[in-house]
Amino acid sequence: MISNRPLLSRVAATTAAVVLVLGTTATPATAAVPDSARMVALGDSITRAAAADGTLDAQPQNSWSTGTASSVNSHLRRLEAAGVDMTGANHSRGGDRSVHLATQATNAVGTTSADYVTILIGGNDICYASTPSGTTAPDVFEANVRRALDIIEAGNPDTRVLLASVPSMMSLWRVGRDNLTIRLRWSLIGICPVMLANPTDTSAAANSRRAAVEARVDEYNRRLAKLAAERPNVFYDNGAVHNTPFTPADLSVLDGFHPSLSGQNKIAKVTWDEAVRQGLFDVG
Repeated sequence: MISNRPLLSRVAATTAAVVLVLGTTATPATAAVPDSARMVALGDSITRAAAADGTLDAQPQNSWSTGTASSVNSHLRRLEAAGVDMTGANHSRGGDRSVHLATQATNAVGTTSADYVTILIGGNDICYASTPSGTTAPDVFEANVRRALDIIEAGNPDTRVLLASVPSMMSLWRVGRDNLTIRLRWSLIGICPVMLANPTDTSAAANSRRAAVEARVDEYNRRLAKLAAERPNVFYDNGAVHNTPFTPADLSVLDGFHPSLSGQNKIAKVTWDEAVRQGLFDVG
């Protein structure tokens, strides 16, 4: 849903100065005075930017959301470029599933509310399971995300939240199935076997397994869209992350799974563009 109150709005003053206002209606001023804003990232290792530069450690500075490094044009850096004095906090954690999201939200806004929150969760709800039926049930996934949204709203009803879609596991498999190097990385690490095990197996059973996994991802994304439709300050990316085509260069050279710096930039761009399109930001 599109709110009538964009997170950022530009108002021309009588002196042709521009004031950036967060979450409120602006009054023309005589000088350019950027407002400050607090941004929070919730999610899993993707938002933590694990292995983005090809090394083992998480790299929140390279996150698509609150990253501060010049290597990624994150949402935080884009907001700064629009003139907002940003403070960012990355509470995402590698390995976390939707069940952990409420704890992340509590830690993030328990003492200081946020103006803008991004959430990208769901990959581990898929990848922790050994069979498609063992993945997190859609009703449970929806309830877990809803609980986190309730916590965020209780901290500040005006907080804007962007729900990023769960990435396509099928697309990931298609990127790497014909790439020997990526297949070797998947095999050595044993990453997300429910989708990526035996990647060259195209038997009916293997194809059925992969289709069931992707169907679960699609259902998670339908639930995210539903949650966003219920709340005026919650925005869904309309499948922007899920539908973005990745190449081998967009995957970490360490594991062929997590987004590389290039992949982080792609996520940042498509989610930002969609947020602007929907009116979450008005930075024109």
